[in-house]
Amino acid sequence: MRFVFFFSLLCSTLAYLPLMADQRPNVLWLCIEDIGPFLGCYGWEAVKTPELDRLSRDAVLFEDVHCNVALCTPSRTSVLTGIRPSTSGIVKIDDDWQTMLPKAVSLPRHFKDNGYYVHGVGKIYDGRCGGMDNAFHVDDNARLETNERPLAALDLVAGKTDPWLLMIGWKQVHTEWTPQPWAYAEYEGVEFDPDAMSRNYRGKELDAAGLQDLLRNFFAYITEVDRFVGEIVREAESRGLLENTILMVGSMDHGFSLGWRGKWGKGNNYDMETMVPLMVRLPENPNNGRRAPGIVELVDLYPTLLELCELPDPPQQLEGLSFVPLLDNPGKAWKQAAFTHKAYHLNDVGVKTKRWNLIADLGQPLQLYDRQADPINLVDVATEYPEVVKELREFINLGWRHGGPLE
Repeated sequence: MRFVFFFSLLCSTLAYLPLMADQRPNVLWLCIEDIGPFLGCYGWEAVKTPELDRLSRDAVLFEDVHCNVALCTPSRTSVLTGIRPSTSGIVKIDDDWQTMLPKAVSLPRHFKDNGYYVHGVGKIYDGRCGGMDNAFHVDDNARLETNERPLAALDLVAGKTDPWLLMIGWKQVHTEWTPQPWAYAEYEGVEFDPDAMSRNYRGKELDAAGLQDLLRNFFAYITEVDRFVGEIVREAESRGLLENTILMVGSMDHGFSLGWRGKWGKGNNYDMETMVPLMVRLPENPNNGRRAPGIVELVDLYPTLLELCELPDPPQQLEGLSFVPLLDNPGKAWKQAAFTHKAYHLNDVGVKTKRWNLIADLGQPLQLYDRQADPINLVDVATEYPEVVKELREFINLGWRHGGPLE
């Protein structure tokens, strides 16, 4: 009886210990650049993304995800360090994060320091950010024209006994838009609604046919990268690599303005420039296939992965909020707000709630947009809702901690 008692006690104690290294989940992180929420599963029905649409039915899809700066280096830095631009001051394309954040440890480096094999293929960080902190065992950080290197990376991690983090980054959707002919052919005869889109693209005035052709090229690149992502996911599935693996798919940088308000590009606090897709699949999660409407920020990815993999905190304070509770309950009431900054202008701030987007560009009148009625943010309603403006200005004054989870 005494032996049985102590054996039961030992088993119950071990159940609460952190996961041993060989039990920790792997992480397959698939990143797409400049994509925005322009996918069929996000309501853009004219965009042909069958692979990502399929994945959305086998993962939790996050409907309202925002970067913290709609520019490559600052956004990727907030993801990889878990530190907001309001703290780091990083809002420019060539801000060196290792100089500005000397005590910070990047997410992949932290995984490596805690027993993971860490491999990077394609564009994970922007080379103008000052480089990485020896995070990757293999790191090419180059444009992927095919899946040759990603498939070779799957071969490599498949043979590892340690848990692994594999990050793959495709740059396809970034300008210039010259998709492969098969992808462009998917849009022959497709006409897009050009309402509110400027015909002036990079100083050239397009006619109606030219604007349609520009849009076909943009969306064809999304279709092209959709096939790349699908090939990797299917290959990982066929090899059984997803059985103990967190699969995360989405953007690491920002969205894109398709000529709205006269601009083709990014850098501002408008929704389509800060909004990005994100899907997370956990093995055997009963919520896979559901949608999470709560606000999520890309700075939340670092703490989320740490919690899922039961890793300790890094030296720096992580300023995001783990959204593991949304993976457990996608419909849960969540963050009050997301906070964004204009590229190159740290003090030009946006605060987004589920209903509103308040933009405070210094020297300019405050702008307020109804995100539900006006998702493209075309009609400024600040003068119609002065009480909302006042409330959201207080959010900005109190800072990102005030935008935490709803009680």
